[in-house]
Amino acid sequence: MSDLEQLFKAALKARLQAYVPYSKFAVGAAVLGADAKIYAGCNVENVSFPCGTCAEAGAIAALVSGGCRKISQILIVADSKNLITPCGACLQRIAEFAEPDTLVHLANLAGVQKTARFSELLPLAFDEKDLRK
Repeated sequence: MSDLEQLFKAALKARLQAYVPYSKFAVGAAVLGADAKIYAGCNVENVSFPCGTCAEAGAIAALVSGGCRKISQILIVADSKNLITPCGACLQRIAEFAEPDTLVHLANLAGVQKTARFSELLPLAFDEKDLRK
């Protein structure tokens, strides 16, 4: 099974665990770490809407807690007519652990529908060089 197939399978599985009692919009994400392991996460809502967690954030938290610090690829899946991309906050989270050429796969339940380089989604990412005076 290819890395992409494994990412899709992991994201689908994570999506099934999503806690979405309010929006009913389940999202799963899976990242392939530089350590060749796959880490996955799902969205988790809260009645206080700003307190929810995106699937990408959950997958990145799993990556970091697993001891890895680099994303090789990421896949986001949802049951949606239109493909969903990571929100602005998640793009910045991904930027922390990805390279400009890191592949971002966007999928619906039928499979991956689009792949882009991270730099195409967030061409002017804020990073550590922006903190220098």
